[in-house]
Amino acid sequence: MPFISQLNEFREPLVIARNTGHRLMLVLAMEEERGLIQAQHLSQLGGSCLWVDVLKDDHSHSKQQRHITSTQAKQYLGTSNQHVVYNAHRAFNASALCAVSGTIRGGGVLILLTPPSAQWHKNYDLQLASYGHSINTAYSHFIQWWQKQWQHHSAVFVLQEPQTKSQHNLVPTNWQPLPPIFEASQPLQPTEAQGHLISQLVMAYEQQHSMVLTIDARRGRGKSVCLGWFIKALGSKAQHGPAIVTAPSKRSLNAMMQTSAMPSINFYALDALLTSLPDAGVLIVDEAAAIPLSQLIKLIKAYKLVVLSSTQDGYEGSGQGYRLKLPHIIASLGRSNKQMTLTQPMRWQAGDALENFIRSSFLCDVELPNINHNVFSDSSLALTYSQVTGATLAQNQTLLRQVYGLLMLAHYQTTPQDLRLLLDHPQHQIHLCFVGEHLVGLAWVAEEGNLDASLARQIALGQRRIQGHLLAQILSQQAGFSVACELSSWRIQRLVVTPSLQGRGIGSKLLQRVYGLAQERQVDFVGASFSANSKNLNFWQLNKFSPIWLGVRADTATGFNSVQVMRPISADGKLLQDQLRCHFRDYLTFGQYLWFSSIDADLWQIIFASCQKNVMVGLSKKQQQDLLILLANGRSGFSGSLYLLHQNVRDAKHKSMIIQAAQNNTHKGLQEHVRRLARTTLALLHKV
Repeated sequence: MPFISQLNEFREPLVIARNTGHRLMLVLAMEEERGLIQAQHLSQLGGSCLWVDVLKDDHSHSKQQRHITSTQAKQYLGTSNQHVVYNAHRAFNASALCAVSGTIRGGGVLILLTPPSAQWHKNYDLQLASYGHSINTAYSHFIQWWQKQWQHHSAVFVLQEPQTKSQHNLVPTNWQPLPPIFEASQPLQPTEAQGHLISQLVMAYEQQHSMVLTIDARRGRGKSVCLGWFIKALGSKAQHGPAIVTAPSKRSLNAMMQTSAMPSINFYALDALLTSLPDAGVLIVDEAAAIPLSQLIKLIKAYKLVVLSSTQDGYEGSGQGYRLKLPHIIASLGRSNKQMTLTQPMRWQAGDALENFIRSSFLCDVELPNINHNVFSDSSLALTYSQVTGATLAQNQTLLRQVYGLLMLAHYQTTPQDLRLLLDHPQHQIHLCFVGEHLVGLAWVAEEGNLDASLARQIALGQRRIQGHLLAQILSQQAGFSVACELSSWRIQRLVVTPSLQGRGIGSKLLQRVYGLAQERQVDFVGASFSANSKNLNFWQLNKFSPIWLGVRADTATGFNSVQVMRPISADGKLLQDQLRCHFRDYLTFGQYLWFSSIDADLWQIIFASCQKNVMVGLSKKQQQDLLILLANGRSGFSGSLYLLHQNVRDAKHKSMIIQAAQNNTHKGLQEHVRRLARTTLALLHKV
């Protein structure tokens, strides 16, 4: 990691990068306005520039310069830029930085604006504020850890805050002419490897054998582009049926749409696809690693020819468990499986310094050692436990790599920003489980609740929504019990066991360990929120957690409804669970043929049966009125109390309107009619 004292010193490495097609990162570690001036001079050296978290009026700009927020980064994965300027003074999102770095062409530069290096980790930014830090306690273990990673990479150049006034005007001079920008490949022309892959896809379509083709490669290798060329090769009159496409997000399909040369592609959101299962000659699943395996199994069973494309170290999230389990699943379904990959980058040269830096410094390249489960007999599974903090992990690179590797192995939504959450959030706990020296499991726990009654009420009414507190806010806003935000709770955010040792009771023992610690610390209840499927829910029920709420809509990425479970500790926690289960039973009964008609039958039976055992007869009149007040005056939680309103109105037209609103629960006009009816009904009830 070279330090430079003047921007002119960056000219020579930039010339080399332009000649070779490699990319660099330049850190402007200085006061924000001075860094913006330096970045503006660099952006004028030619080519398009993407400015992230920089206000348009912060500097002059041309048509080649676009401005986005870091929250929009994923939408620009398919774009191409010569430079990217990322302003990290107000906030720093690692996942967003990774995403925009993938848009930079060979010879380009990622320009990162930060506070002075020695001060950055104490900078009170939006992330630390959202984690509950104050300006006096602001301290980022993540930033401090990531800065240390720079030392091992030649792609990173750091221009420090000037030490004297004479150094303040460090504008580049005599930079022209720079060599032309290296072009890695001609646009819209398949490479030899891509052409071979496309030919294999076309052949599989023509032969219509029952098989699954998997394409697995790093980002930037042209997977989506190849799939677009494949769709183009089939043409609009595909003889065996059309190609249909699904993905966690339609936004990621820009490159596929461009090369398909079609007015539009046959895209189906995952939940809609699983419901309708339209006829097709081939199903293409983009970013397949982000889709639960149970849903992929349904799709593989439903379609004769399936193409699964996934990213090995995607910035949207990765799940190495997908690559471990999928071949065995395909074989068990009696399908043949052809595995393909692409290695040559499209926008930059192989061995690119910036790509290597991004992958390494954000641990995208971490792989856990494969533990042979035969080594451990049941009798030898002597488990030991420990709890670690973010500060501890930041100082122990070996353990951090193991922890993050286990998270990536098990969960598709693990992203580089999770590293920051892991290291910086003061209300998050990491509980580790070892067999000898082997890390075999972990529980990531978020402390929630303990909010004052006024704020809890505002959350229930939909007037406020705060960072974190996911389970508490769902039970408050959707279920209507604001006390869930007042009580103290622990939410199991991730529960992970290494795949080769799953089914040995490790997860249950780790969960029991966490519950025991929560008892010692007098927490009111422990819970979780996750995408509902029979296997997961059975596990939680076996560990004495009861389902107490179910989302009305399936997640478009997973195809599952989210379910919330809890296990009480205190008397207040037990009372909340009893009330929620009673409310949940009637909510499920009302919504069975409205919102929940497409839920898997086995899953429904598990959930519905759980609500019939040892449940209160009914909510008190006061509790019912409180729920109706939230429906009448709130801005959220619309569906949860509709059954109560339906029970309390007598007019057939009003009942019909409630059912219609339930069937169209995103229709603003119908919602307002129902809320008005709830206010009228409450007024009548008060007169009785």
